[in-house]
Amino acid sequence: MNLKRLKTHFKVWRILASNVLQQTFVNRWTNSLFFTGKVIRFAMSLLVLFLIRETIDTFAGYTTDEMIVFFLTYQFIDLMSQVFFRGVYMFSQQVRRGELDFLLAKPVNTLFQTLTGHPDFNDAVFVIPTTVISIWIALQLELTITVASLAWYLLLLANAFLIAAALHIIILAIGILTTEIDGATWLYRDLMDMARFPVTIYLEPIRLALFFLVPVGMMITIPSQILINQPPTYTGVMASFFGIGFFTFSLWLWNWSLKRYSSASS
Repeated sequence: MNLKRLKTHFKVWRILASNVLQQTFVNRWTNSLFFTGKVIRFAMSLLVLFLIRETIDTFAGYTTDEMIVFFLTYQFIDLMSQVFFRGVYMFSQQVRRGELDFLLAKPVNTLFQTLTGHPDFNDAVFVIPTTVISIWIALQLELTITVASLAWYLLLLANAFLIAAALHIIILAIGILTTEIDGATWLYRDLMDMARFPVTIYLEPIRLALFFLVPVGMMITIPSQILINQPPTYTGVMASFFGIGFFTFSLWLWNWSLKRYSSASS
């Protein structure tokens, strides 16, 4: 994709985001309640973690400070994916109503529109205070973090976001094939919640599935292990190559599913 094409897609995204922002202001009281609920949920999660920190020394071979790193990594990746990929949750309605037919007829990449066309501004606003709080909490923890481990951590956060995009693309492909994504969406959400803790605490074959089938372990566990200088279950290089390969597979699945789409009129 050339630079001119990228600029065109950015302009389209900006228009779509502007429309969503106007809807957010129209429903400001509902969105205020939703935002308040997210704040309470985040605060309660932190409270539980700190209560655990005061009462338990280690958990599955990790100190409680190290466990907090896993949670903060989960919180950031999950929140960022919600900001950009919220439109996925509405995709099944677009398929059933025939709106996908109109998207396919437009000169803008259909996957781009469906994946990023409905950003969540509640989560976007929520990112700022939670990131600041997360950094402040991380600075209070008794951890040994090197420049190399931090650099790898930031690289693997980008890789985690790539895997999150791939998982949402796979959900979109399922939506085309079945016109129903609620089950796949909630399965992803439930498995993502399991990554609040190191995936290595689960028994096989659950552990293997969380690393390679729905790879939330690659998204959360590997970056966190590397940041706190614990021997990673899989190397950062392997996690990076897996992320690229998994994203490539998701694009193939999307294109394969489009070839089997018969339009709403059929």
